[in-house]
Amino acid sequence: MKKQIFTKLALNAAISSVLASAGSIAAETGATDEVIQVKGIRSSLTESMDIKKNAPSIQDSIVAEDIGKFPDQNVAESLQRITGVMISRTNGEGAKVSVRGMGPKFNAVKVNNRTIATSERGREFDFQSIPSELIAGADVIKASRANIAEGSLGAYINVNTARPLKSPGLQAAGSVHAIYNDLAEKSGYKLSGIVSNTFLNDTLGVLVGVSRQDSENRIDAAGTTHWGSFNANNQDWLISPVQDANGNTVNEGTVWYPGRGTFTLDTEERDRNSANVTLEWQATDNIKHTLDFLYTELSRQAKSNGIQVALQGAGWDHVVVSDNFTVLEATRYRKSIDVLMQERGQDSDTFAAGYNGEFYFSDDLKMVFDLAYSKANATPVGNTLVAHAVNPNYDDSLAIDDPNYIDGQIMGLTDNDYLKVDNSGDIMTIDTTVEYDNPAAIRSHWNDIQHSKLEDEVTEAKLDFVYMTDGDHLTSVDFGLAYTDREKSKQVFKINHGCFNTEKWVPFTPVTDEEWFEFNNTQYPYNTCGQRINFDDSLFSVNNTDFLSQESGDFPRDFVLLNDFAAYKQAVADIRQEPNWAQTYLRPAESVSNTEETLALYTQANLEGETEWFRWTGNLGLRYVETETTSTGFRRERTDISDVYEPNDGVIVEIEYSDAMQATAEQSYNHLLPSFNLNADFGDGYFVKVAAAKVITRPALEDIGVNSTYPDRIRADQYNTKSGNPYLDPYEANQFDISFEYYQDNGNAYTAGLFYKDISTFISQKTVRKDTGYQITTQPDWGTFYELSEEQSNRSGGSVAGIELSALHYFDYLPGLFDGFGVQANFTYTDTDDKEAAEDELARENVLAAGSGLEGFSKTAYNLIGFYDKDNFQARLAYNWRDDYLKYRSGPVIGSNGLPQHVEAYGQFDLSTSYDINEQLTLSAEVINLTDENILEYADVRERVTLIQYSGRRVQVGLTAKF
Repeated sequence: MKKQIFTKLALNAAISSVLASAGSIAAETGATDEVIQVKGIRSSLTESMDIKKNAPSIQDSIVAEDIGKFPDQNVAESLQRITGVMISRTNGEGAKVSVRGMGPKFNAVKVNNRTIATSERGREFDFQSIPSELIAGADVIKASRANIAEGSLGAYINVNTARPLKSPGLQAAGSVHAIYNDLAEKSGYKLSGIVSNTFLNDTLGVLVGVSRQDSENRIDAAGTTHWGSFNANNQDWLISPVQDANGNTVNEGTVWYPGRGTFTLDTEERDRNSANVTLEWQATDNIKHTLDFLYTELSRQAKSNGIQVALQGAGWDHVVVSDNFTVLEATRYRKSIDVLMQERGQDSDTFAAGYNGEFYFSDDLKMVFDLAYSKANATPVGNTLVAHAVNPNYDDSLAIDDPNYIDGQIMGLTDNDYLKVDNSGDIMTIDTTVEYDNPAAIRSHWNDIQHSKLEDEVTEAKLDFVYMTDGDHLTSVDFGLAYTDREKSKQVFKINHGCFNTEKWVPFTPVTDEEWFEFNNTQYPYNTCGQRINFDDSLFSVNNTDFLSQESGDFPRDFVLLNDFAAYKQAVADIRQEPNWAQTYLRPAESVSNTEETLALYTQANLEGETEWFRWTGNLGLRYVETETTSTGFRRERTDISDVYEPNDGVIVEIEYSDAMQATAEQSYNHLLPSFNLNADFGDGYFVKVAAAKVITRPALEDIGVNSTYPDRIRADQYNTKSGNPYLDPYEANQFDISFEYYQDNGNAYTAGLFYKDISTFISQKTVRKDTGYQITTQPDWGTFYELSEEQSNRSGGSVAGIELSALHYFDYLPGLFDGFGVQANFTYTDTDDKEAAEDELARENVLAAGSGLEGFSKTAYNLIGFYDKDNFQARLAYNWRDDYLKYRSGPVIGSNGLPQHVEAYGQFDLSTSYDINEQLTLSAEVINLTDENILEYADVRERVTLIQYSGRRVQVGLTAKF
């Protein structure tokens, strides 16, 4: 009897590890075995609901429809169908998940209940790294338990790979898919195969899965960055008085303007290879061994072309501002336009291996030992090559051996050249004499070459015990311990200088305007910045695509494209007379290594009982966790500040620092985390579930470093730094849940839940203005030179309260073909309150308060899915919608200058269909982002748009064979 109970407990703990073929039900009748294959959308949804109903705490799940057939191209895009789950996208593909408004960093994502090293700086798991064909299912556990790992204020998400002994015999499936991105007008492919077999009377199982994907994407985007301000009465910056939209003069007030307007066309090549191997050996009835291996390599390389309208500095004319004092229209003179060419992306690989041993010492005691190791490496690249577009109709040609220039016609621009901008719409429009769409107009300027080496290494060991009891209500006791050792490092490599020959360049000292121009020329031909030396026209072509065709407006659509990035770098080398100018060097002060060791002990009592009105099961547990962190890197101190005034650019400041000195910081903390879960079964399909727990989320690893940024030559209003804080404490919260659930025999299910989180400790990004103690000398009216520091710090949190509603309904009572229809719908409402919202505001004139809500939370989100599953045909149309939300209370200093940053509401349609030709072959088709929706973000108020982005539709057509 105890052995049977043990088996049931093990099944409940592992039920989320259902194979893609878990829909197969064997029914024994007499001496014969009849196998009934139940598969498709309906079986997947029914299986998910069974897991949800029987789970030991409040959770939702998804399972594969069949072996090698997960519901979507990407696991994250399947998870978003779950109530309360929302996803963020990278170039249009689902990458990371939020649960009940808690962003990716608040969710503990595991693979087979193990931590997987990530190719990102943070803890967030990137679902793009694992192909969906290798996945059997995933669980989203919203109510914590003592016997699962801590670390989630949002949810504990476990992704399950397949197990061969769960489905004895030979199982095999393979698929080939064609992929098409309609924006890029490029095709790709995806191949996958999975084979599982058992031997030795089904006691030994082997499963091998492989996947390869090669695709191309395109991303069209426009936006603004480097937001800055000036006073409406600043005569040094203004040629004519500022006016409002009605033509009235504005004499005072802080005016906000975008320092850059950007238009970019990215083409991305994505290449992913993955392999998964699982070995299972049921050595005896009481001993089972499992070995897992997972390897993924992912390359995402993007070439970006576009232009950047640089608006910083003095010389504003015909300025028109809105009621919020945002620049709507303005004119600038003798302003070139930046040609913005970027290389972005990364190559990464992830390896994970794990051993799991199950040992039954008796009918009363079971032990599970799990040992896991994973390592991820990544080399993100962020090269920015900036040229200048001018008016080529002037005789401004400069040769490397001719340092002369034509007086009055400096570098291809005169006082008659203008740049008029209209920023009143979502996308900035311009009218200019600068020919940014002419290869003959492109001149040399600034370049930045940099990359990083990221490494993440995780070792985990867990020892879990289950002891069966003879009590009437206490059925068993779980207890155990877990140890994790994690080291995450980042090495930053950059070139020495983006403008000057590094052997010729010397730190500048304050000079007059005339001396500054002469200073530049004395560096010629070793200086590329400001000289605007002509490039060979063959390096460039002109964009002839339908750039941002979904948007109306007279904004730049045709601009020059760089044909060959390597050839451009060589041309810069010729100008600088420095063949190795693009060589990068380690920047110790920006590099860092973080280690984290955790030790957890837990015990959990599993209970059951019966009252007059209901049967109940539950658990009561306590988890004790110790955490120790160490951050090692280098620090520098600011030693000197000097400034100079440059025509058309304003005040430029030179910062000098001490040599990098090694620094180490340590932090430790411990927590007691109680949890309680109760599941009351009232019969006839009615359930009530209650849960309470204390939970934590540790600080993001990239935030606890001793590293910092050290700008050395910047504009006086853009001295922006970013530093880590190695002494951060984790997020802490007490959370409470209640769920009302109703399940019908035909598979229909309806649930309603309430949740509340009282967050006692929070971590926020703040932009802090620090007085450097230096007074600008070249512009006496400027005043104090300030540092804007982007920092992470602990503070009181707030509260999160919400409602979740979901329904799964089959229309099998309809006649004929209509009985295959069904609908799945869910809705989440979340209300948040930030206890220190007012204190966090960096008070600045004409900047609205970010509100009292917490960052990352949408008020409402819903999913509506209609599906059809009958005979050989299946179809699914899904709409996922998320309300707007506050992304940063204080945005990145370089992007939005600390202004609050918001994301507009977003909804997307996805369509998938399949047809079973026979029992072995299935045709399928899928369209992601059916109506070609866009992402939009803005700073502070809606008229200050920082990003509008389109990634197009992704179409996939394929054939799957099962044997």
